[in-house]
Amino acid sequence: MSLFLKLAGVLFLIFLILLSTAQTETQDNLEKGIQLFQDSKPAQARRIFELLLEQQATNPTIAFYLGRITFDEQDYEQAIVWFKKSLDTGQCHAEYSLWLGRAYGYYTQQASIFRQPFLAKKVQRHFERAVSCDPNHVAARWDLMEYYLKAPGFLGGSTKKAKEQATAIQQRAPQEGQRAWALIAELDK
Repeated sequence: MSLFLKLAGVLFLIFLILLSTAQTETQDNLEKGIQLFQDSKPAQARRIFELLLEQQATNPTIAFYLGRITFDEQDYEQAIVWFKKSLDTGQCHAEYSLWLGRAYGYYTQQASIFRQPFLAKKVQRHFERAVSCDPNHVAARWDLMEYYLKAPGFLGGSTKKAKEQATAIQQRAPQEGQRAWALIAELDK
């Protein structure tokens, strides 16, 4: 074997080791950022996520947590941008769709009366998408149920559909189901 081939093999092995180390470090930093977010340290988490974004611009988890941070800061327009990026992969992800629906919901409340109907339909669409991605996602079903209860009929509101979601919630989480039925009864008065 020529010296050139041996050297090329060694360099390739070194490249693989460095690549593996970088991937492990990135994963460790991602987990650290998530933990900081969960520990209510959004500024520190943001710094980590923004650094990670430079390395992995299309990582949906990074975009999702940046969306959560901006959502908590009540910057719903920017949160929508981040949540959309978290869904750019085309994969069906209930949690990401749920939070995009929530961001649209809060953004809708701040929008002009002329834009509200168009934005409200996006809320409904993303809540429905979250439920279709994971039928057992109780929080997604809860938000969809509330949308159906509170939205007017021309925007997809429906007491019948809300009751279907309450039934589905009760099948998955009995205590949450009782709360859902209580809300329906309260709003039916």
